[in-house]
Amino acid sequence: MSQENLNTLRRLFEAASEGDVSVWFQGADPDIRVHPRSEEPDAAEEYRGLDGLMDYLLNWYSQWDFYESEPLEMIDAGEHVLVVARERGRVERTGMEVVEDFCHSFVVRDGKVLEWHMYDSRADALEAVGLSE
Repeated sequence: MSQENLNTLRRLFEAASEGDVSVWFQGADPDIRVHPRSEEPDAAEEYRGLDGLMDYLLNWYSQWDFYESEPLEMIDAGEHVLVVARERGRVERTGMEVVEDFCHSFVVRDGKVLEWHMYDSRADALEAVGLSE
């Protein structure tokens, strides 16, 4: 796993947690493909390109009064980098506070995210990239 890929992902997570989601557009390939969890409210199965990334992020962040995602672990999975992240937030509609760990897999080339997949668990993410616990 290249240090550049790790630095790219750390920068994206840190900036987003500080409220700067514009960094996702700087770090995304123009043909990015985003695959949310199937359980995610009001999410499409796939978003494509920078317009799709905008649609996804608007949908996701519109659900929260407060939201942050802290990377706990990064795992080299060949072409993919898995990120286990602790996500915290307060749901806008209910005021309910949520703290949960989710996994993301990213394909990063030349400092740009080409693919972003989201999973409910580490086991699901590992399986999706051909690894197991």
